[in-house]
Amino acid sequence: MAIAEDLLYFAARKLYRTEVAHSNEMKAAVKDPDAYDRWRGTEALKMLERLEQQGISVMRKTVVDFGCNDGAMSAEYLKAGASKVIGVDIDAKALERARELRPSPSIEFVQSSTTRIPVESGSVDVLVAFDVLEHVSQPLPILKEIHRVLKTDGRAVIGTIGWRMPMAPHLWSVMPVPWAHVLWSEKTLLKVCRRVYHSAWYVPNMHDMDALGNRKPDKFVGHEISRDYLNHFLVSDFERTFKIAGFRCSTDIITLKSKFLGWLKPLRWLPWVREFIGGSVWFVLKKR
Repeated sequence: MAIAEDLLYFAARKLYRTEVAHSNEMKAAVKDPDAYDRWRGTEALKMLERLEQQGISVMRKTVVDFGCNDGAMSAEYLKAGASKVIGVDIDAKALERARELRPSPSIEFVQSSTTRIPVESGSVDVLVAFDVLEHVSQPLPILKEIHRVLKTDGRAVIGTIGWRMPMAPHLWSVMPVPWAHVLWSEKTLLKVCRRVYHSAWYVPNMHDMDALGNRKPDKFVGHEISRDYLNHFLVSDFERTFKIAGFRCSTDIITLKSKFLGWLKPLRWLPWVREFIGGSVWFVLKKR
């Protein structure tokens, strides 16, 4: 409906220059690949903080950085005292960049598949995955692999997002409207994203450019958000899959760090409500 589209477009334009979806720090980071690389490296501090809160140390440990991309976070785990870091990713080109940017005898970068992690069984003390698992279309096979490579007392720490959380579709730059994918159809959502993308007030970022540095002529095509890109898992779906894979897990919902949405924090433990209010979710997995 045109009214629904216009309402969503109006909301997106009103919120575009706020920090509801993208903090100013994140907006600066996506201006170019170098800035993004630096920002991604600082994100490792969130993971290290989470590890410390859980009493998990990387000191003199073998750490797997699952979904390492170009290794910006992998290098930080080595700086934190890991004896060996194995960066794992499905993207061969990203791994090439990682090897060029972060040469070290203590860091190894290996290519995985959607069902296999090329790491020795029972050899890993800590596996970390940040902003990755929501992009795995079928998580169970790779979770079984994570179970296989971990030592008996090993831990996996995963930071991800549940599908009903405010910004789950990863459309921050063009769609800063919380829960837009819940309140509108995916068809309407993507149609408005295309409209925003072509608006004069929209400022392109590095993700809008092709390999030659030219702006992509169109994005957000189609009528639904591909499950090959985002698996649409709820928090409860992740928890159920962890159990099937042989893990016990603890769950921590993190509400969005936004002055507009901070009032939601006290509600984060309610079983049904928690699916909607988090900015992210952390899982700590232990072998059963």
